[in-house]
Parts: sequence; C-alpha cells; structure tokens
Amino acid sequence: MQNQGAQAFAACRACHTLTPGGKSVMGPNLNKLFGRKAGSAPGFNYSPALKASGIVWDAKTLDQYLAAPTTRVPGTRMVMKVGDPARRAALIAYLKAETK
Repeated sequence: MQNQGAQAFAACRACHTLTPGGKSVMGPNLNKLFGRKAGSAPGFNYSPALKASGIVWDAKTLDQYLAAPTTRVPGTRMVMKVGDPARRAALIAYLKAETK
C-alpha cells in the first residue's frame, strides 16, 4: 500500500512538499499534517475559506476533503480531487507515514 500511496502522491508533488522545512509551492508543505488545524502552516497564503473551516486534519477529514475539496470547503483554492476511495486510502496512509 505504501507504494500505491507514493504513486498517488506523485500527482500532488506539483503543488506540495513533505520534507521538514520544505517550501510551500502552489500548496502548503504537508510535513506534520495530521493533528494540524487547516490553514495554519506558516509560510503559505491559504484561502479564507480553508482558514475558517475549523478542520483539524486526521484520516477522516483528509478523506472527506480529498474526495471533493470544493464541496467540503466551498471557496478553497484546491480543486484537485482523488475520487477513487482505494487511491485516497493509500494516499492518506502514505502521508501519515511520511509526515510524522
């Protein structure tokens, strides 16, 4: 599943980094994502909608968001979605392992 998650994250690399202290690109650095309040990582200009969402990232909230970001948080700037539940699960497991 780790390999499937890495493959799923390949599409995310255009906008996101995972390394500690990694720069934010089109999207924020995802290091230490789990347990973090949405819109709170320093150094990234989040949409007002995401900052106001009240989301704290865990497997469930990330699954909901990745399934349909603009439905879960109307006004978010992230429009890429991961429609396949198995691919989302692999991606979330990968992020959990890679962003501690």
